[in-house]
Parts: sequence; structure tokens; C-alpha cells
Amino acid sequence: MISPAAERFLARIGERYMRSICRFMSFCVQHAHATLVFFSLLLVLALVYIAGHFAMNTNTSDVLSRDLPFQQREIAYKKVFPQDRDSIVVVLQGQNASATGNAVDRLETWVRAHPKYFHSVYVPGGGKFFQQNGLLYLPVQQVHEFAQRITAAQPLIASLSGNPSLAGLSDLLSEAVDQRLHGGVQVQGLTPVYNAFTQSIDAQLAGHPEEISWASLMGGSLAHLGPKQRFVLIEPTLNYHSLQPAEASIQFLHRGLGQLHINAAHGLSVGITGQAVLDAEQLKTVSEGAFTSLALTLGLEILLLIIALRSPRLVIGVLVNLIAGIILTTAWALLVIGPFNLISVSFAILFIGLGVDFGIQFSLRFREELFNGASHEEAMRRVSRGLGAALSLAAVAAAISFFAFVPTSYAGIVDLGLVSGASMLIGLLLTITLLPAFLTTWPLSAKARQRIDFPHFHRVPTLARYPIHRYAWGVLVLVAGLAIAAVPAALQVRFDFNPLHMIDQHAEGVKVFESLLANPDTAPYRIEVLAKNLDQAKEIARRVKQVPTVARALTIADYVPTDQAPKLSILNNLQILVPPFSLLMPAALTPPAANTVEKLRQLQKKLQSLAAKDRGEEGRAAARLALALGRFLQADAQRPRAIDALQHSLLGTLPSELKQLGEALLAAPVTINSLPEDLRSRYLAADGQARVEVFPKADLTNNQKMLHFVSSVLQVEPTAVGTPVMLVEGGEAVLGAFQEATYIAIAGIALLLLLSLRRYRDMLLIILPLLLAALFTVAAMSLLGVSFNLGNIIVLPLLIGLGVAFGIYIVLRWRSGVDAAHLLQTSTPMAVFFSGLTTLSAFGSMALSVDPGMASLGDALSIALAIVLLCILVVLPALLLLFTNSPHEEGIVQDEGS
Repeated sequence: MISPAAERFLARIGERYMRSICRFMSFCVQHAHATLVFFSLLLVLALVYIAGHFAMNTNTSDVLSRDLPFQQREIAYKKVFPQDRDSIVVVLQGQNASATGNAVDRLETWVRAHPKYFHSVYVPGGGKFFQQNGLLYLPVQQVHEFAQRITAAQPLIASLSGNPSLAGLSDLLSEAVDQRLHGGVQVQGLTPVYNAFTQSIDAQLAGHPEEISWASLMGGSLAHLGPKQRFVLIEPTLNYHSLQPAEASIQFLHRGLGQLHINAAHGLSVGITGQAVLDAEQLKTVSEGAFTSLALTLGLEILLLIIALRSPRLVIGVLVNLIAGIILTTAWALLVIGPFNLISVSFAILFIGLGVDFGIQFSLRFREELFNGASHEEAMRRVSRGLGAALSLAAVAAAISFFAFVPTSYAGIVDLGLVSGASMLIGLLLTITLLPAFLTTWPLSAKARQRIDFPHFHRVPTLARYPIHRYAWGVLVLVAGLAIAAVPAALQVRFDFNPLHMIDQHAEGVKVFESLLANPDTAPYRIEVLAKNLDQAKEIARRVKQVPTVARALTIADYVPTDQAPKLSILNNLQILVPPFSLLMPAALTPPAANTVEKLRQLQKKLQSLAAKDRGEEGRAAARLALALGRFLQADAQRPRAIDALQHSLLGTLPSELKQLGEALLAAPVTINSLPEDLRSRYLAADGQARVEVFPKADLTNNQKMLHFVSSVLQVEPTAVGTPVMLVEGGEAVLGAFQEATYIAIAGIALLLLLSLRRYRDMLLIILPLLLAALFTVAAMSLLGVSFNLGNIIVLPLLIGLGVAFGIYIVLRWRSGVDAAHLLQTSTPMAVFFSGLTTLSAFGSMALSVDPGMASLGDALSIALAIVLLCILVVLPALLLLFTNSPHEEGIVQDEGS
């Protein structure tokens, strides 16, 4: 017990507060119609304000405090190199590098033509510079092989330039076969040509036309100058006042890809990912999940309210209270705080789960007083005296658990704490004003005043069937044993800091993103280091490359090719033998001639002859091509469109690829200053600061590998930034913030209980079951494989706020004079039970959400609430029985809260 003087002082404050509550509630009952009119006008004004001011800030970059050290480093880096923030990454892969490059060029041109939807576009390794100088990035030996193949193919190119058509191609191949059959000068390398033609003809007959790459067939190919998989980085126009800021740009991009025929139907694999896409997919599932959860929550709560209250008027009164609370809280938040963020908007589901508790407690207590013979007015007075303090304590305690978020560094959840904390106080205000006025205006019928029987409730052994003294010691011994056993499991609980795991894993953006992560050469998660100048950047890269977890570290200097002199010498000599102008041909193919079918038949016959003479690989390839031509002529010889389509498939890429081959012969010495500006600006700032890009060796979809990668790089270079650093250190900051919030909530609620109950023992009677519930919740999550993450980590502060409200109802009912052995036979535990069920329905509906983040929050809260109910309805009564005397014996019998 606290000091007598302090107790007397606090008792006087409590008495004054209770008198104020009673007078306030009595006023609302006596002036019920005026109260309803007042709140109706207030709600209309609130709705008008909401309609004119509702806004959502969907910018996810402000989730953590900008004062954190790693945030400050990230901000400093982004000021120097602001590229690729919230970007869309289009991953393209064709049958060969030429097809991919053609699609990349078309997409880049299209994106630049639509500045309304896209701010900028960047193609790594793309543009005229790499077309001209790409050969310099190959090893010397590959450049030499390229030169040899181009020299050998030059006669073929010259022949096709004179007659770029299917008939001309047939004549050329017929001549080559004739020379092979009659021992003339033989054209080298025809076997891959035969195979490519066969594959293209078969593809057209199957209904999936497939263009061949002449550059690949003729000479070292431009396919060797780059990978088949290419990337287009697009910065979309973002609207942060929309729930999905990049939605318009992403949808427009999808339409554009279809118009450009960049899709699987045209032989191109297309994947769309990037931070903007991942955010959009998460926002989509969150919004869909929130709507579903909200609808399911309302449905379940109405059903449970009907079961619990057995009166349509009580059910309607509680629902009116809930809706009014959501409206007033939304208006208050917009007025005082401003636009909602992606986290704070979830207060509605939490308020439905928590706010209904006040209505159930009030309604069941009111009905109990009516059953005990009180008139309507007297029942209201008894409820105000007997429940006012409990409701007030519960609301303030729940508000404290939410306000505990405010001092933390998790800026994204600070607004949720402010809004939800205020909603608890608004809910309390409405419960003691609007709800009594509603029930006074529409009083309960005589039938509704009868005692409510819950037969199934009485079948639960630990609640009412047996006297509590029969199992009290057994309960505490069992709980003590479980608590000891739960400690090791609780210590094994995991925290998943990766937000990628909170997005639907079947979404296209996630699947493409994870496939890129699996390859160190394409991993989007890279660490960045900001250096004062290029020399320092080179030194940093040299040190970082020695870290075992690092695959490579790049600076702008790494884009200057090595061994340029011998490569340029080879290309200069090649220009003498094969002048670039000799690779030029008309930009368009000659339309198929009238005798094209006849030319193809002649070619078929000569190929058959070659196959009969040559039993080697070339003969077999010729036989396959002859068969393919036979099938084509039999099926489509009389269809001009089919002839034209075959010409396009066999020769369509030839003009552009020959042009690129010609440009590749004109390579010039490369220096840092001659690199393209859009590339140079990504690694070297105007003031000389330089960027080091560090690639991981491991697949960073695994959190442990990401932790190892980040920690090992930070040991060498503590100033490193980038997405992996943000995720790891941000996760640690979030975890620390919620630990801080939990401690603040426990301390704040303990102080509140001590000041209100004025006895350390009574405070501990409420706090101890909550601590046990927290321990059991963490252990249960560990055993069930449910990880804490950025979405569900709010569970512990919420658990404390929920549990303390339930504990307050039980303890204050005991302090009102109800013996502990008979406490569970009153309406209070039934109210707690049904309040818990309705809240559980809200959280359970979240667990069914299609959004993994919301579902994980629902899972965690459902586990926590179920355990809280068990601890409050089983452990707390056992503690009261074994460690307290009768309230009459202790001299604390009182109207609750005095």
C-alpha cells in the first residue's frame, strides 16, 4: 500500500472524477434527445470535413526517423546520386541478344515519348556508345574470333545485299549447295544456317513465328557483346495522394508493352519489378485485404453481439457507438495530424476490435442491473458508479499502450499510436454519453430485461462450473511450469526484417525480383559507398573486393575496357578487309517475288541431293531443312501472307544487325570522359564525389545471408549505405523502437494502476497475468513458426493494452464486494469473454487477409488475445483467491474506482 497521505489524496481525486462521470452521464440520460441531436450534428460536420480533407500519404520512405545515423548516410548519398529511387525495372529476354536488344530499343524510345507517365529511362549497357565500342569489352581472343568470322561471312553478306528477299536467299543457298555438290568453292559455316532456318520454319508452322539472328550466324555476333537478358530502368510519375502512387504509370507501361508486341506471344520473356512495382503490389493486396477484413470483422462482430447481448437495441446501440467513434477519430486525425499513412489507416480495424469492448461491458452491466430490479434511470446510475472507473481505466490504459509508440524512432507507427490512442478516449466518451442517450431514447423492452443465460458458457470448467478453490493451486503450479518451459522457446523467436516477405509471393514483381536476387550479377540488393573522389573510390573497391561475401565492387573506372590497343588493332585491320560500308544493305526487304515458291522448291531438291551425298553433320542439317521446306510448301505455298511471314522470320533482322556489325567495327579508344553521360553521372558526381557499387555473392532472399553480407561490408567500410543496409539496420531500429514502446507501455500502465488502485498488490495482480501472457505469446509464435516482422511487431504493446483492460474489469468487480470464489458467476467475466471473442474476430479476420503482412499481424494478435483471455479468466481469479482476502475483510468494498 502507498503512504496514507498519498492514498487519501488519490482517493479524493478518484471520488471527484467519479462524481463528474456520474453527473455527466446523468445529464446525457436526462437530456437524451438533445444529446442525440448534438452528436448527430457533430457527426455530420465530421463527415463533411472528412469528405473535403481526407488524404493518404503512401510514401514509404518516411517510415523510420530521419535522425537515425544510417538514415542520415542514406539521405546524404541520395543527394549526390538520386537515380533509381522508386523505379520500375523491366527485364527482357529474347531468343538471342539481337532480339532482346531490338525490344529494348523500341521500349526505350516509347518510354521517352511519354513524359506524362515516366520521368526518365536508363538502359544499362545500351545506346550508341556500347553499340560502337561493345567489342572492346570482350577478351582479345574473342575479338580475334569475331574478326575471322566476319571476314568469312563477307561474301554471303555482299550477295544478300544485292537481293534482300526470300528468293534471293534461296538462290544464294542453292548456289552454295551446287558448289558443295560439284566440288567448287565451298561456303563455310552453313550447318548452323540450315539448323536456324529449320527451327524458324517449324516455329511458323506451329503458329509461333521466330526470327533468326543473322549477327549470331555470321560473325562472333552481337550476341557476344551482351547477355540475352537486358534491363530497362524507368522512373515513373508518382502521385503520393493516391493509394497506389505508381499505378497509372505501371498500367500504362503494360498497355505499351502490348502495343509494342513485347510479350511472350512474340518470343520475348518480360518481367516487371522494381521498388515502385513491389510497393504497388503490396498496396494492392493491403487494400484488398483491408476491405475483406473490415467486412468480415463487421459481420462476425454483429453475430457475436447478437449472441452476447440478445437485444436488437443493444446491438444497434453498440454499432452506432462504433461507427460514430470511427468517424470522429478520422476527422480528429485529419484535423490534428494530417493525412493518414499506410500504417495509421489500420486504426479502424483495431478500433472495431477494441472499441466494441466498451459497449459490451456497458450493455451487459446495464442489463444485469435491470434484471436485479432497478428502473432504467437507476440502472444507468448504478452503471455509471459501478463501471465508470473500470471503463475509464481500461480506456486510458489502452491509450497509453498506443501512445507508447510516439517517443520511438519508428516514425511510420507514431501516427498509428496517436490516432489509436485518441480513438480509445473518444470511444470512452461516446460510451458514457451517446450510448446511454441512445438506450434512453429507445429503452429495452420487458423481454430484453430478463436475465441472459449462456448455457455453453457454463459448460466451460474453468469459468463457472466448479468453485474456483478446487483448481486454483493446480492452475498456478501448471502456469509456473509452463512459464519456465516457455522461456527457451521465447528466446528462439525470430524477427524478419525483410519487407519482401510481407508481399504476396505469387505476385509477378516478387517472383521476378527474387529471380534477380538469386544471381549475383543481377542482384537488386547492392551496397553503395560514397567516396570523396575517384581515387578514394578505387581504394574502397579494392578493400571491399577482399571481403568473402562480396562478388565484385565497381567504380566508374571499371567501365573503361582493358587491353584496348590490341583490340583496336584487330578491328582496324578488319576494316581494311571488310569496310563498314560493305555491311550496309537496304533498310527494307524486297517484297517476295512471284517465283519465290519455285525458288524454294529448287532449294528443297538441292538440299535433298546434298543430304543423299553427305552423311555428315551438314548433310543431316540439309535433310532436316529440306523436310521443313516440304512441310511449309505443302501447307502454305498458295498463301502469299505465309510467304511474306517466312521472309520476315528468315531475313527480318538482317538489315539492322548488319548495321550494328558495321558500327561495331568503328570502335574508338574509351576513357572515363568519353563514357556516356547517363552512365558517368551514376558513378561520378559533378563535384568529384564517386560511388562504389558492391554486389553480394550470396542470394539475399535469405535473411541470415543478408545480415552476414551487410555486417562484413560495414566492418570494412562503416559509411556504406544501400537497400541491404537500410533493411538490416532499419530492422534493428524498428525492433529497438518496439522494445522501447513495450517498456513505456508497461511502466505507464503500472503507474496508472498504482495511482488508481492505490495498492501495489492490486497493481501486480493485473500486471503479472499480462507478463505471463506476453511470455506465452512469444513462445507460442516461436513454436508455431510465426515470426515477428515489420507488420506484426506491434503485438506486444497492444497485448498489454488489451490485457490490462480485461484485468481492470475483473479486479474492480472484485473490489466492489464480489467474493473471488463467485466472481466468475457475475456478468463481468462474461462481458470480458465476449469482448475478447469480438476482438478476436477482428484480428482473426485479418489473419485471413490475402496480404501476407496483414495476415501475419492477424495471426500474432489472435494468438496473443487468446492467451490473454486464458490468463485473465483463469490465472487472475486464481491469484485473487489465493493471495487476497475478502474485500469486506480488507475494507476496500466500494463502488469501483472511488
